[in-house]
Amino acid sequence: MYGEIIAIGDELVTGRVLNTTSGFAASKLFSAGFQISRITSIGDDPDIIDHCLHAAIARSDYVIITGGLGPTSDDITNEVVAKSLGRKLVLHKSILEKIRRLESQWNLDPNPLREKLAWLPDGAKLLNPDGHAAGYLLEHDGTPLFFLPGIPEQLEDMMVAQVLPRLDKYITRRLAVRQRTFRIFGKSETEINLLVEKLEFTRDGLSIGYYPDGPEVNVTVTVKGLDLEEVKYNFDKTCNTVEKLMERSIVAVDPETLEAVTGRLLLEAGCTLAVAESCTGGLMAHRITSVPGSSQWFDRGVVTYSNISKEELLGVSHDTLTSYGAVSSQTAIEMALGVRRVAGTSFGLAITGIAGPAGGSREKPVGTVYISMVTPEKAVCERFMFPGTRHMIQALASETALDWLRRYLRYGSYIPGYRPTG
Repeated sequence: MYGEIIAIGDELVTGRVLNTTSGFAASKLFSAGFQISRITSIGDDPDIIDHCLHAAIARSDYVIITGGLGPTSDDITNEVVAKSLGRKLVLHKSILEKIRRLESQWNLDPNPLREKLAWLPDGAKLLNPDGHAAGYLLEHDGTPLFFLPGIPEQLEDMMVAQVLPRLDKYITRRLAVRQRTFRIFGKSETEINLLVEKLEFTRDGLSIGYYPDGPEVNVTVTVKGLDLEEVKYNFDKTCNTVEKLMERSIVAVDPETLEAVTGRLLLEAGCTLAVAESCTGGLMAHRITSVPGSSQWFDRGVVTYSNISKEELLGVSHDTLTSYGAVSSQTAIEMALGVRRVAGTSFGLAITGIAGPAGGSREKPVGTVYISMVTPEKAVCERFMFPGTRHMIQALASETALDWLRRYLRYGSYIPGYRPTG
């Protein structure tokens, strides 16, 4: 039993807006055991909408259509669908009354464009009559068609609260699905593939996907089947095997992130952290403070881009900077020691390097980065050569620093996950 998603809007096919709604809908459908065979993005073209709609009805057991339900002239989904399916547009008085009531509450003059929201194809059943967002169900030739708003927040709420429960009534034979994503750092996509590829042939309904995501590689384990207990067994066995194969390279298990895991380990140990950054420009601190509750274990982040700021804010020696340069192990260690001393934290991390595209030399080419970690026991520093663009180098540097601290907290290891150059 397969369904598909059609996303409508010129903004999607011109690249002005990223189609995140289809991804959200597909994820929720898949997790609930409803399979998706296609996701199609199309513009506000009546002929294309007509063609895609009829093709979807002919081959799919259900269809999710998003976008084009608003009040403006470019919102044409309702009109095109009514014409395409040979139905009249019918005025829903309850919607119109709600529109007029809201206009009165907000002191707005009646607008004929808003009335457009109340005209739906004949047979449309409102998904949430008490809500403010557009959305309805239409059955055509026995196929349920769900029309949802293109606004992400509205669609997400309606997808979970309205669509999934209704689909249960139409699709009675569903697959049991279990899925888990491991976030891997320190191994390449091909290295990971070689380690786990044989697992895919050991169990029915098992698939393993490899998806680069910035510095990390996401390894997604999926098991599908009709027997729930068998699915659970195969899923648990496979995940346990992946964990053994990847060992310390697993930085997090979705939905957790590396920074969230590192923070949890700090909190559990009763420890705190401060960071000093140069070439990453605050990226590490940004990642840390994106974690809710990070104030319990993160004291501060200091961006010291210039030499004088390194001296004034962190106490880096002027002699160190003139003798070894800002991009050196000596400077990195003094930065980490300095931020830890000033903040009075358990740990200090520091990053200094050349993110490019200019600024490199023969001795210190673009991509040269020094990362220092100061623990309650000692200060360590490693030199790395990170490849790629400025953004990639910054991302790799912040990831390596946070992962290094995670490895120390979890395993007591001073060996970073990304291979240093010495």
